[in-house]
Amino acid sequence: MEIKWLNYVPIYVTLCEEKSIAGAAKRLKCSNAHISRQLQQLESILSVQLIHRTTRQFNLTYDGIEFYKQAKHLLDSAEAINAKLLSPESMAGKLRIAASASFGSILLTEPLAEFCRTYPKIDIEVIFTESPLDLIESGFDVAFYLTNSPPEGYVGHYFRSLQCKPFAHINYMRNQGEITHPSHLNKLNHILYKNTDFTLNNWTFSNIKSKENVAINLEGSFSVNLVASMVDAMLNGCGVAMLDELALSKLSPTKRNEIVQLIPSWETQPILPLYLLYPKRKHLPQRTKLFVDFFRDYLGSI
Repeated sequence: MEIKWLNYVPIYVTLCEEKSIAGAAKRLKCSNAHISRQLQQLESILSVQLIHRTTRQFNLTYDGIEFYKQAKHLLDSAEAINAKLLSPESMAGKLRIAASASFGSILLTEPLAEFCRTYPKIDIEVIFTESPLDLIESGFDVAFYLTNSPPEGYVGHYFRSLQCKPFAHINYMRNQGEITHPSHLNKLNHILYKNTDFTLNNWTFSNIKSKENVAINLEGSFSVNLVASMVDAMLNGCGVAMLDELALSKLSPTKRNEIVQLIPSWETQPILPLYLLYPKRKHLPQRTKLFVDFFRDYLGSI
């Protein structure tokens, strides 16, 4: 059953409350002519006159008053339903999240737990992987990935890039001699990050004061595609690891104090920006929007 007058209810209620076409037009940010046309169309659909209007007077007819009462009740009920459906407390359903295995567990575990406590009716499934996935094809709602450029068709919210530095355990460095220049790194064994797409072994170091640049290719006997494994290997004295401070953030104070940063007067360029990604859609599900907004606020300061 088609109710032809339903779309006119918000304008009619506003018109009755403002008691003038000009007032309704101002409140709804439209023209006087548009309000007049909408009123004429509504009266035509209902086949009754709702308002007596002249250049000086604006009075509701009996039918206009009765219709206003019912329309106002209908509009209030619709707004109450809308508020309930869109309120965070009523959010329910399931979200599938894909995240970088290397930094996902470090960054996301605590905020995911907080999100689940805050919105217990939303089920969360998280898949940690180092292989980029097609979110839509794989059925994911949101992803957290390290990527130089978000894929086409996705919305990307940038958080930060990795600022990697050479770190080693004090026991490994005890007999290695003085390391003061990037070229000295060549005599050390390196723990390399390597996945199916690239190896992070070519670095350019810049001296913070002199701005001298030194390009260097690092070699090592240990490579892995998981940052947590690089940290473990470094802690066990396997060599030097190029890591962002974030990778060390979960270590105990005792273990963190056992790690030294080499050549601290040199720095590398930021790499691999971290993005929150989700498919570009006209109507994003409310629970997805809630999740995105939550993590943008939570991770905005990392």
